[in-house]
Amino acid sequence: MSRYRRALEVGVFLEIPLIAVGWLAWFVYGHGGGGDFSIFRRAGSALLHGHSPYVHPTATLLASNDRFVYPTPFALPFVPFSAVPERVAALAFLALSAAAVRTALRLLGVRDRRCYGAAFLGIPVFGALGVGSLGPFLLLLVAAGWRYRDSTVAGVPLALAAATKLFLWPVLIWLVVTRRWRAAATAGLTIALVLLIWLAVDPSGMRRYPETLRVLNDVQRWKSYSLQSLMVSLDVSPTIGEALSVAVALLGMVAIAVVAHRRGGRQAFAVAIVVAVISTPILWLHYLILLLVPIALARPTLTPLWFLPACIWVTPHLDSLGVVWQMALVLWVVVATGAASVAVRHRGLKALAVRPEPVL
Repeated sequence: MSRYRRALEVGVFLEIPLIAVGWLAWFVYGHGGGGDFSIFRRAGSALLHGHSPYVHPTATLLASNDRFVYPTPFALPFVPFSAVPERVAALAFLALSAAAVRTALRLLGVRDRRCYGAAFLGIPVFGALGVGSLGPFLLLLVAAGWRYRDSTVAGVPLALAAATKLFLWPVLIWLVVTRRWRAAATAGLTIALVLLIWLAVDPSGMRRYPETLRVLNDVQRWKSYSLQSLMVSLDVSPTIGEALSVAVALLGMVAIAVVAHRRGGRQAFAVAIVVAVISTPILWLHYLILLLVPIALARPTLTPLWFLPACIWVTPHLDSLGVVWQMALVLWVVVATGAASVAVRHRGLKALAVRPEPVL
């Protein structure tokens, strides 16, 4: 039976993920890159030619979700991609993204190779690679922050992640509640440096950015998977929906502190990621790639928890389009992941860590 089990593991956790990534490479080459990557590449090209990567913040221009809406400094890494042929750049970015996911899992302490295959089978990773999002690199930054959590430099990757995607602010709260003061100070300096670069490169875009986020939230919220989106679909007043989101964020901060005090920094870090995902006003499926952090911290070897994100494959669209059951399913996956990560105790983790690594 062990021979058949080994063959099954090779097929499920190695061959199928490789086929999926190979298909993505074919798709990306044929279409010149995923949607997000094309946006980032155009933003890099704009900076290369001395222009702001932003459009005027109007509902008409931002409704189609094909405009650059990140802080300008994060368009700088895409300047080299804009200088090479589009298809070559897209394949290179796909390869770097896949490598980022693998490296992040290593930094999180995952040694069971089946977990790598399971991660690539879930729609969060597959979707992030397919659209060419920054999700794999956000995952890498957060994982690096955890790996070097006891070092001053831990604040750098965590601050870069939070500056790239503002909804990741809970990881900075985690630095404070776990009393990593030097890392927190480093995070503050890193954010200040990002703002200075932004001011130097694109001051006009920096001034318009708050309005860009406001308009983006108004025009995109109805079709995302966030808690606010769910409230909109249930015909709840937008004011009440926003208030609920704020309340969840505040309760999340309390939860991070309580879990850090009672269960330790590992579970509190997992909670910080879950709070970030659950409280963001706009939630796309590829954001859920960040759930690999609490999953990996809770279960560094293969368990059913690794397959929880695969449940989202039943959703027929990358956008929720206001369908209540789709949003409810996604939010349930987020909450269930958080609950599972908090429930695991350190003794259980140590027992898991000594299991031999399977060879595929």
